[in-house]
Parts: sequence; structure tokens; C-alpha cells
Amino acid sequence: MSKKKSKRGLQTVITLLICAVLLFYVGYQAYRSVFADVDTELAVMHSVYETIDTSGLVYRTETLIPDVQSGYPYFAVDNGTRVAKNSVIASVYKDKNSGHINQKIEEIDTQIDALTIIEADAASGRLSLDNVNSSTQNTLYQLIRNTDNNTFDNIDTAQFDILSLLSKKQLVTGKNVDLSKKIKQLKNEKKQLKSQYNPPKSKVYAPVAGYFADQTDGYESVLKTDQLKKLTVDKLQSYLDMDPSEDSDSCGKIVSGYEWFMACILPDHYYNILGVGKSMSLRMSLVMEEAVPATVYACNKDGSGNMVVVFRCDYMSVELSTIRKEAVQIQLVEHTGLKVPKRAIIIDDNQQAGVYVRAGNVVSFRKIEQLYSEPAEYSVCAVVEEEGYLRMYDDIIVGGKDLYDGKIIR
Repeated sequence: MSKKKSKRGLQTVITLLICAVLLFYVGYQAYRSVFADVDTELAVMHSVYETIDTSGLVYRTETLIPDVQSGYPYFAVDNGTRVAKNSVIASVYKDKNSGHINQKIEEIDTQIDALTIIEADAASGRLSLDNVNSSTQNTLYQLIRNTDNNTFDNIDTAQFDILSLLSKKQLVTGKNVDLSKKIKQLKNEKKQLKSQYNPPKSKVYAPVAGYFADQTDGYESVLKTDQLKKLTVDKLQSYLDMDPSEDSDSCGKIVSGYEWFMACILPDHYYNILGVGKSMSLRMSLVMEEAVPATVYACNKDGSGNMVVVFRCDYMSVELSTIRKEAVQIQLVEHTGLKVPKRAIIIDDNQQAGVYVRAGNVVSFRKIEQLYSEPAEYSVCAVVEEEGYLRMYDDIIVGGKDLYDGKIIR
């Protein structure tokens, strides 16, 4: 008898446990359906372009600089520098080192002049601690900005400027700084360098006014801007397939003016969008951060399903003065509106697109009017000033189960 009672008692305990588990599960599901957790994302303003990704070939008006017959040219101007016609762009030396030595001598002269001025200012009492601190801050901030922009051309100058300012600060605060010793050291260094220096035997002059570049790529004699109006797909493709070599008979080139062109091959279904005279932007992320404004200069179909589009640009920079074949993103139309996650968009029974938003502890349906559906995970929606439409900073529900208008959530 005791065994039977024990068995019935065990069955009762198991039954109660099963019932408890079932009750807990049903209760939990009921709780989740009424007081559900949701994930949300704010509706914020967002701008995006309709774009075309392709490759382009750059046309410019370029004049080759004849190479020197003998000797070693040392350029006096940097790439992208604007030069006047007949201005000196290089000195020609008999040996390789004299150009570098001359540059070093000029740098030492600059340092000697700066230290001499510091000495004179200190002796006259013209130095001000506030001015020195302000100049030091500005120099450091400029150095940081240049570093962020990967601009290191003036790093040596910035280093010397900071050291000079620190010397001024020491003088103002009464600390003993022997600048005469440093000036003497620099003069000795200059004297030693001058003993190794041979003056240039000739000069190289700019044949025309424009932007200087010390490298050529072989396209200068091939790509002519007067051919662009009639450029065909086959001709442009042949240029893109070329692998020309640097011109051995020149030591650089001059890019005339601000105007340059980029020619691209695109499917001809873009013909109506890319009409002659239309304005848009070109983005070359491997060259520079900002987009370049451009105008459609020519648009030539050939019946093959493709067309040549030529963009005219009036903006020039150091980076743009030397590019040739580049990956480019053509920015057609800019759309600005509310940024809405695609996974949150639903269609209601009235075929109205919208999203659920969290309004306090209640789910509420908001209508949307889509302007542009990005290739990525978001759509851009219009800001509609009517009741029932999505507003900026609404809390869009992007994750939740069994959502409906009016549902209570935690």
C-alpha cells in the first residue's frame, strides 16, 4: 500500500510541476503580447544622392617642359603651384647634391633671421607672454589640422616655429636662453655647406602660365580637349585601355587654366538624365574628400547601348592637377528627408506605407511618403506637415513582435 501511495504522490508532484510550467509559459506569452519590449531608432534628417559609379579619363590643356640636355634639374616650385609664364621653375646643377644643399642653406638663413629677430625683440622688451602663448596655440592647432589632412609639406617649418616660440616664452618668463650660441652654430653649418655647393649652370623657365606638375604620363600628346565634342565610345575605350609611359623628353608639364574635363562610358539609358548643360558633382574619394562641381559638356550615343559623357570642371587643386584615370562617383540628384530603416516600413490594409512609432507606452502607426529608397538599409521620406505622418525625432520601432496600432508596450 505504501508503495502505491508513494507512486501516486510522485505522479501528483509531476503533474503539478507540468501545470506550473504550462501556466508560466502561457502567462509569459500573454505578458509579452501586452507589455512587449521593442527596439527603436529616431527619425532624423538625412541627405543622400542618386549616384552612378564608374571610371573616368581626365583631359586637360597641357604643355610639356623640354628636358634639360645635361645636368640635374632641381625644382623650385611644388606640384600644383600656379606659375607665371617665363618664371623660373627649376635650377640645373652639374651634380645631384647641390640643389639639396642650396635648399638647406636657405632654410638655415631663415632660422638665423628668425633667431636674430627674437634676440632683438627680447632686448627691446617687445615680447608679450599673451602673444607668445596665442601664437604657440595657433601653430600647434595648424600642425594638428595638417596632420589630420595628411599634409606634411611644411612639417619642418612648423617644427622650427614651435621651437622659436618656446624660446620666446623662456625669454619672457626670465629664463636664460643663449640664442647667440645657436646662431653661431647655424652659421658654421652654413659655411660648411657652402664649401660643398656648386652654383646652378642654367635655369628652366615655364613655357606658359598654369599649374606645374613634375611628372608626365604619356597621355599629354594623345588626349586633346578639342576632340571631346565628337568623342566616341570605342575611341575613349581605346584610351582607357592604353598604358602609355612617361615622356622621356620632358621634365614636367604645365596645366593651363582652371578648366579640365572627365570623360566616362555609361549605359545610354542615362541619356535623358545627363543632358548637356546639367549641373552635378563628381566625387573621387581616393583623391580628395569633397565633391567637385561639374557640368555636362557632351553626351554622345553610338547605338551600342553605351554612350560617352564628358563633364566640364572649373575647380583646380594640387590633387586634381595630376590625376588621369580615376574611379568616380557621379552624384545626380540630392534627396533630403527623414531617415527611415527599411526593415521598419509596413503596408497597411489601405495600401498605405508607414511605420510603427513608440508614443509613450503605446504603439502608434505613422504614415510615410518615400522620396528615395537607398541601395543601403534606409529610405528617405518626405517631411509632411499633416496629422498622422511621421515627424522628425519620432521613435521608430525597428524590432518587436505582434505590433499593432494602440498596443501597450513597456
